[in-house]
Amino acid sequence: MKKIFFLSFAVALVGCSTVPVTTDSAKNLPMDRIYNPEYFSKQSQDQAKVTFLRDKGFTGGGCSHDIYVNNTKVFSIRPNEKGVIYLKPDYYIFRLETGGGICPNIATSQETTLKPNAEAEYRILLPSDMNLRLTRIK
Repeated sequence: MKKIFFLSFAVALVGCSTVPVTTDSAKNLPMDRIYNPEYFSKQSQDQAKVTFLRDKGFTGGGCSHDIYVNNTKVFSIRPNEKGVIYLKPDYYIFRLETGGGICPNIATSQETTLKPNAEAEYRILLPSDMNLRLTRIK
C-alpha cells in the first residue's frame, strides 16, 4: 500500500512540472508587458541576441515573471511565451522575479558576459520542487 501511495505521489509531482518550449512554438510577448521597448530592436550590428523562453504547464501558470537586465525591468513573461532582446557586448546580470497576489515571492539571477553577435537562450522553469529557475540553454 505504501508503494502505491509513493508511486502515485511521484507521478503527481511529475505532472506538476512544466514543459520546455522552443523559439518556434512559443508565443511572442504582448506589447502591454514590454516595459522597455528599446531592448527589442537591434540598434547596432554587434549586438547580442538574448532569448528568454518560459515553459508551458500548470505550475505557476497564473503568475507573471518579471525579467530585469542590470536592475532595469524589461518585460513580464507568462507560460509558453518568449522574449527576444538585443544587448551590446558587455557584462550583464539577468534577474527573474515573481510575486504578488497568490504567487510566491521568488527571485533568481544569472550573470553573463555577451560577446559581439552572440546568441544566448535562457529557459524559465518552475519544476515540481517549486524552485524558480533561470537556466542558460544556449
